[in-house]
Amino acid sequence: MKTHELKLEIKYFDDVKSGKKNFEIRKNDRDFQVGDILELKAYAGRESAAEESLDIDYVWTQHLYEEGYDVWENCEEELADIIKVKVTDIILPKAWWSILNKFGINNGPVMTKSGFMFSPKEVLTVLEDYFSTERLPNGCVILGIEVVK
Repeated sequence: MKTHELKLEIKYFDDVKSGKKNFEIRKNDRDFQVGDILELKAYAGRESAAEESLDIDYVWTQHLYEEGYDVWENCEEELADIIKVKVTDIILPKAWWSILNKFGINNGPVMTKSGFMFSPKEVLTVLEDYFSTERLPNGCVILGIEVVK
């Protein structure tokens, strides 16, 4: 079991933190394994700020202010909100297409053989929103995750 420190854009961070979003789409350049821990650090990505024509420093400062930090007294990077999640499942591209072909996107949640339940529609939404595609980008996997204390 390994621990991986990763950034997660603020627009997804709160949904993962609350348990609403129970998957991550990641390039598998770290050889993720079931049981690994991901330390996800809230991050105001340049792409999301640019899409909304916002100054990235403003987005980050606003997020910290809403979280109750005195942004004028502290270093923003050190105050980034961090959550830990455990990898419960790994879905490879071939399995993703098999799931889409078998269940479609509007038939509700799908359960994998290992018991991980997720919504293909939510995965497609993230793929289209973040990657501008419905296919898993080359080398990426879908990680089933659960928040740990």
